[in-house]
Amino acid sequence: MSHLRLPLVSLGLALSGCSGLFHSSAAEVQLYVIQSPPVVIAVHGAGPTLRLARPLPAPGLNTDRIVLTRPGNRLDYYVGARWSGPLSDVVSDLLLSVFRADPAWSAVADDRGTLNADYLLQTSVDRFSADYATETAPPTIRVDLHCLLIRRSDGVLLGSFAVSRSQPAAQNRMASVVEVFSQVADQALVEVAAQADQLLRSAKSPAVP
Repeated sequence: MSHLRLPLVSLGLALSGCSGLFHSSAAEVQLYVIQSPPVVIAVHGAGPTLRLARPLPAPGLNTDRIVLTRPGNRLDYYVGARWSGPLSDVVSDLLLSVFRADPAWSAVADDRGTLNADYLLQTSVDRFSADYATETAPPTIRVDLHCLLIRRSDGVLLGSFAVSRSQPAAQNRMASVVEVFSQVADQALVEVAAQADQLLRSAKSPAVP
C-alpha cells in the first residue's frame, strides 16, 4: 500500500523554549491535530471487512494532554498544549484513514459504525510520548502499539504484533515536537496496516501438507 503522510495542523501559536514547554502562566491552551490528508480511497473488491476497536491507551495516556517523560521515567504533560481530543480518538481516526486506503479490505469501520465485519483489529497504545534524556535537550518521540487481529466468526486470533517507532525532535520547541509526533505516528500506523495485511494473507493461504 502507498505510504501515507499524516501532516501536522496546529491551532494557535506554538509554545517555544524549554521553560515554556514545562511551565507557563498563560491561560490559553494550544490545540494540536495530527490529521490525515485527503486520499484517494482504494478500489475495493469483494474482500473481507474490518472493524477497528477503540484503541486502548496505557495508564497516563488516556487523555487529550500531550505526554512527556522526564529523566527517571517520571511521567508529565506539556503545559498549555493538548491534542484535539482524547488520544484514543486521535489514534482511531488515523487508523481509519490508513485502512480505508488499503485495498486488502473491502470495507473498514470503527466502533462508531454498525458494520458486522469479518475481522476485528484491537490496538493498545503502550507509548505515545516525548521522552527527555535531560531537562534541556530535545526529546525523542516514541510511539509503541500492540495489535491483535481476530476473526469474528469463531473468535480465532490470527496473530498479534507490536510496532515501535521513534525519532528525535530537532528542537525543544512545541512545534518541532508535534511535527515529529506526526511523522512517527505516520510510520507506526502504516506498519500496523502492513502487518495486519500479512496476517490476513497468511490466514487465507492454503495449508502446506
